[in-house]
Amino acid sequence: MIVLKFGGASLKDAETIGRVESVIRSRLEQQPAIIVSACGSTTDKLCATLDALASGHTDTARDLVTEIERDHLKIIEDTIEDDTSRRQANEILENGLARLNRLVDGMDCLGEVSPRSRDALLSFGELTSAPLLSQILSARGVPATMVDPRRVIITDGDYCEAAPIMQETERRCRETIAPLLEANRIPIMGGFVGATAEGITTTLGRGGSDFTASLVAGALQASMIEYWKDADGILTADPSLVPEARTVPLLTYQEAGELAFLGARVLHPASIQPAVDARIPVRVLNLYEPENLGTLITETVPAVHESAQPPEEAVSSVACKRNQVMLGIYSTRMLGATGFLRRVFEVFDRLSLSVDHIATSEVSVTVTMNPTELIEELKAELREVAEVEVEHDIGVVSVVGMVLSRSPGVAAKIFGALRNHNIKLITYGGSGVNLSLVVRDNEVPRAVQSLHSELCGERTRSD
Repeated sequence: MIVLKFGGASLKDAETIGRVESVIRSRLEQQPAIIVSACGSTTDKLCATLDALASGHTDTARDLVTEIERDHLKIIEDTIEDDTSRRQANEILENGLARLNRLVDGMDCLGEVSPRSRDALLSFGELTSAPLLSQILSARGVPATMVDPRRVIITDGDYCEAAPIMQETERRCRETIAPLLEANRIPIMGGFVGATAEGITTTLGRGGSDFTASLVAGALQASMIEYWKDADGILTADPSLVPEARTVPLLTYQEAGELAFLGARVLHPASIQPAVDARIPVRVLNLYEPENLGTLITETVPAVHESAQPPEEAVSSVACKRNQVMLGIYSTRMLGATGFLRRVFEVFDRLSLSVDHIATSEVSVTVTMNPTELIEELKAELREVAEVEVEHDIGVVSVVGMVLSRSPGVAAKIFGALRNHNIKLITYGGSGVNLSLVVRDNEVPRAVQSLHSELCGERTRSD
């Protein structure tokens, strides 16, 4: 069997849903299980609803719910012709909207938006898209069955960023989804959503629908995961910065994971790990050009894994992160003393803050991280240990390639491409797969373009 994951852009209107149907029909012999995101921009509007409620703008929140209702009614109207099926689809939507409005009323009454209530409200998108798609496909003769993710993805109680309880989730997948496949039914399940063992709704964090697909594939030992996006696989750079960016036909799990972490937005960073654990190949495909092969992600790419490559072929892709923060932490009191790094990172741990890139010496630590509202509290606590300098508006550009460490000349090309940029920090991942450089945020587009021009020549990897 295979797992197909369709994002929100694939379910935004009748035209894209027709494309989804065509893909599913083309995979019927492979026993597909389907994971879907919320329709279109639903999750964005739900997040905006929560923001409005948190700031006391209840009328804005209700207007957004009305927009969400209108979006879904339009999809039903444009995709289902049969009166009975349309009535059933409308009932699905009405039940979901009734629950959504009760949540809005409750949060408005309490004047509070808690993590638990956030998850309950945000789950509306996937808890509605999956049964609607199942109803649409059934009305068109496709044997689809909706599966409630809260019966399958069992998580801890860390609301908004819940972690699956793997053993129980795998057992539920086998008990709930496998029998449908054996009966030649097509399971349709919303991603992103789960539940605690007590049945309380949770979410896996933004982008968690990709993670759900990987969890299901791992539990059922799928032969392939296909992520259907509105991009032609994973590209050699962000096409909004480099219009000539091309599809990377083959990547290793390690390269794909690094790219996801370093800013490539095609896959959720956590989505690769269950596939890695189960050694399941992943393909990233373009819904608008389904005949293209996209990007295949596997355990190894033998052609580049065994030996060094010329510099222009050693780099798979150039990624970037914008609007980052850099902290310089310095203390001469720690010269020759022990425990400096421990004391520094205890502060980050206490505030539940993670860092991306780190450079250290005996008396200093420099890190980059995402912006945070806790930056002043972080500075205050760190100043009990050392002097602290904070620099905002920085960006990180990264080159990723499986054989960077075994390709003489690639470093010269990297630094040559950035010869007109002021490089503030350099980190070289312990895996040897990525080299990252910190520059001013406004320099990121030009830096990415220069690196891509210098390093991303014609690909020699192919299917």
